[in-house]
Amino acid sequence: MTPLRLDAPAKLNLSLAVTGRRADGFHELDSELVLLELADRLLLLPGCSGLRVEGEGSETLPLGTENLAWRGLLAGVGRAPDLVCLTLEKHIPVSAGLGGGSSDAAAAWRLGRRSEGAFDAPDAATLEQLSSIGADVPFFAAQVAAGRVTGIGERISPLPGAGDGDQVVLAHPPFALSTASVFAELQPSEWNGTPERGRNDLLAPAERLQPGIRDVMRLMVAAGGAPELAGSGPTVFAITDDPERAAAMTARLQRGGVRATHTRMRSEPASIEAIEEPEE
Repeated sequence: MTPLRLDAPAKLNLSLAVTGRRADGFHELDSELVLLELADRLLLLPGCSGLRVEGEGSETLPLGTENLAWRGLLAGVGRAPDLVCLTLEKHIPVSAGLGGGSSDAAAAWRLGRRSEGAFDAPDAATLEQLSSIGADVPFFAAQVAAGRVTGIGERISPLPGAGDGDQVVLAHPPFALSTASVFAELQPSEWNGTPERGRNDLLAPAERLQPGIRDVMRLMVAAGGAPELAGSGPTVFAITDDPERAAAMTARLQRGGVRATHTRMRSEPASIEAIEEPEE
């Protein structure tokens, strides 16, 4: 097998409307998502076995079947891989509302498919299967830079050029939030039902669970940005088309003691790269 490499980008929800709740307890959504340049990196290598995780928050992540990336690889290969090692380099903060775990799962699924010589573009049935790993996994697996996502995440409609190249400033609070806890806190009265750019139906329950989000939003305003919540939080973001303004906002946040990242929206999904073997 040829060693393979693939970036797993973070995402932003430019809108997030909860439209209902199914009998099985899963919420139905209508959301506009975009990929970011901020990304984890996955390597699939022959000659060894298992999962290795390093980098951002790696000490908090499980290994084996509880890890989303490993579950994605198993789904892509269709069995427990033999003498194949998956290395995950984390750069996306964990439990931050940026989709890092789901993106890792989708990237590992694609790598597994490619290693088997199979097509790594999913059909509708596969997208529905991948939604059982995580609601955002189908979006990342669909290989679009921007898309409208409905259902429980399994229906993807590409949105060419949505936010292409826009600058993004991320403010990272010093605490995490689990997606499950935010949805458990969500009240039916907070469902908007209709997607609206800049509105996130998960903001109110996220703030109830972590009131410190309000402080980060005030600091984003003071830095010159219009703050929004990333997914289920707690990351706060602001968008601008001016790179210099984004850099200045990032610097102001950092001077104020907030961990901040300056990135931008991707114009293309990530592509699998074959790693060249050094010549002897």
